[in-house]
Amino acid sequence: MTLNDATEVENRESIVEVELETVVKQAMDEFDYVASVTITHLMTINRLKTIEVRVYTGEADGVMDYLGLFGGDHRLTIDRGDETLLVPFGVHASYDGPVTWNSVEQTTIYMDQSVLGAKQVQLEDGLAYVRDKLENPEEWNQDGEHLVPLERIRNYTD
Repeated sequence: MTLNDATEVENRESIVEVELETVVKQAMDEFDYVASVTITHLMTINRLKTIEVRVYTGEADGVMDYLGLFGGDHRLTIDRGDETLLVPFGVHASYDGPVTWNSVEQTTIYMDQSVLGAKQVQLEDGLAYVRDKLENPEEWNQDGEHLVPLERIRNYTD
């Protein structure tokens, strides 16, 4: 074992794995009312680089407030069948929203029923949808469209 191999093993052992659902629910629990939640998933040639969870709420202190709910050693686990990715992430709150669009690098996973002009998205449906998007990037084209119509986000778990 080389020094680089030993360092990689040591770094991997200090990583705390966490599920996306856990992160989202903990972030939402910080507020009395959440209008929407989006996941920004930046990729480099189908390789996830980082994930950002954004909670849109009138209770946020600013446009992009970092919520220190997890440490720098935490990584989101993304199962891609033959490999499990450990992706760094951040959690932010914003009063500048809610965001209602989806793209190849952003997915709305929750939308409250009281948001005017937007269709409600149940958290369990949005989580299932974004998991599919993150675990199967080959099914998404460069325009951020899925081979199945976007309406699939509604009642995705059915």
